[in-house]
Amino acid sequence: MYQILPYSSEQEQRWDHFVMEDAMNGTFLQTRKFLNYHPEGRFTDASFLVEKSGIIVAVVPGCNVDGKFISHQGSTFGGPVISKDFYSGHKILGIIKAIDNYVTQNFKSVKFKPTSPIFASVPTDLVDYALEQTGYSRHTELSCYTPIVNNVDPLENCKRECRHNFRQAEKLNLRYGEIPDSNMEHFYELLKLSKARHNTKPVHSLDELYDLKKRFPEEILFRGVWQKNQNVQDETYLSGMMIFYFKQAKTFHFQYLGPDDSMRDTNATTALFIYAMREAAQKGCDKFSWGISTEDGGAYLNENLYRFKEAFGALPCVNARYEK
Repeated sequence: MYQILPYSSEQEQRWDHFVMEDAMNGTFLQTRKFLNYHPEGRFTDASFLVEKSGIIVAVVPGCNVDGKFISHQGSTFGGPVISKDFYSGHKILGIIKAIDNYVTQNFKSVKFKPTSPIFASVPTDLVDYALEQTGYSRHTELSCYTPIVNNVDPLENCKRECRHNFRQAEKLNLRYGEIPDSNMEHFYELLKLSKARHNTKPVHSLDELYDLKKRFPEEILFRGVWQKNQNVQDETYLSGMMIFYFKQAKTFHFQYLGPDDSMRDTNATTALFIYAMREAAQKGCDKFSWGISTEDGGAYLNENLYRFKEAFGALPCVNARYEK
């Protein structure tokens, strides 16, 4: 009933149109336009499409790692990415079984990381159910998001201390806006320092951030706050962030933070998050995603980090992966 087609570059246009226009849980992170920012040879691509009568019903971005199928390592989310028209109770099990037959026959083990529910255009419960019914074990990491309510200032969702810190920061005559290319190197150096304090590194190089900024000017945003001085041309950078804007899901997702830690007492980062949530509200979003607060695949909760996010009104949600 279903035909599996290994991905080839000739399928790029069809693939991307399906992910962005026809899928119920597709995001720009699963497009070839995004995945192709990685240099050729970095991954062994094992992605494939699922068709029925020549119509794409699903795509599954993935890599071959030592004979194991892993949701594409070049993206936060892989698949399965399912067609809106085929997302029903009597069709989803057949699609997932066809996917399962292919991967279990061709790989030693399988790890899927589908789109998190907060980034999908409809509830993803059918995908979760079908994967578990097909023998996959479910593993979760704790994430969170702040609801954005129409005509309600996001500041009102925040706890008292957060609101106080924001008002203190506003006294510094702040400006919120796009980080221009001329400031990107400075942002990146501060990002590296911030990551190093937690014994990690940015996933992307500076050149890759420039590339992504050009590929997705409307979906990948760089925002910062500056203290305006008497000389308009002489502003002091305080903090900056990288944001993923998921239009279909009406969600802003916080990806990276590059603060000037010598300016920590200004509470500029608190102001930056409030301004970003206000921009999300202006764009019609209903969620501001904070990302995971767990480590080691969900085994350990960073309680301080999660408490920081809760101060901004964050509520819990999970990112799930499925393994066999």
